[in-house]
Amino acid sequence: MSARDLFHVDDAFVTYEAQLQIRDFLVGGVPSGPSTIRNWLRARLDAGDTELEEIIRETMAERNSPMSIDEQLTLLMASDASPSVNGFKRMPTGELAYESRCLKGGFKEWANSAYPGLDWDGKWASKDPAPEPAAVPDLPAKGKRKPPARKAVYGVAGQKGLLSTAAERVFFDPPLIGLGVTEPSAVEERIKRVRLPDGRPASAISRVEVVEKPLLTFVVKIRDNFLSDEALGRIWMTGEEIGIGADRARSDGRFDLVSWKRIS
Repeated sequence: MSARDLFHVDDAFVTYEAQLQIRDFLVGGVPSGPSTIRNWLRARLDAGDTELEEIIRETMAERNSPMSIDEQLTLLMASDASPSVNGFKRMPTGELAYESRCLKGGFKEWANSAYPGLDWDGKWASKDPAPEPAAVPDLPAKGKRKPPARKAVYGVAGQKGLLSTAAERVFFDPPLIGLGVTEPSAVEERIKRVRLPDGRPASAISRVEVVEKPLLTFVVKIRDNFLSDEALGRIWMTGEEIGIGADRARSDGRFDLVSWKRIS
């Protein structure tokens, strides 16, 4: 049961199924849980990470006894060597997923880049400049209060920019978009330039999960189909070069929209 059933109204949304193909890597930006960090530490131990092995050797010498791999990982999780890793959310099945709320945020960013200001191609696009506010009347006679200036009333949807309009009229489903894998292609260490609280530049190491060339399938619902094909094409073409996910400044997350079809 929904509002459509209760009020017997037609569906106000036009629905499309879309697919986008990441060209190279999609980078996760969600702080990961202990299991992800534990897997990263295990992989580093298997690769012969000397720093981690030194921590294990020191502890084994203090205990004068060998440690199982699980004990080693527990020790490393509690040490300063335990990393922070940004990655992806997991579905109950274990599949890695990208959040549709992030995809909607990207769509608004692309729309603003493709059509800044009020002039955009769509059913409610504004083609005329906003009216000027009403003039303030002359001062009244002495002893009488000056009436407040009247505010200009715009009151039409077209006076909004496309970024704000898209926020209210474009929606993405499902909440979690599967990436088709249960483990990332890699956990990469990346050097980033940051600024200290006193303003000095510094370098920092970040660790991120990356998935190589995933295909994302999702649904886009557009209220009243208010965007023209030309506008949609311009927005998606902009998005293809801006990308999705974290580390877009490195050109990660760029994609090709490979399918767009109306389903209702």
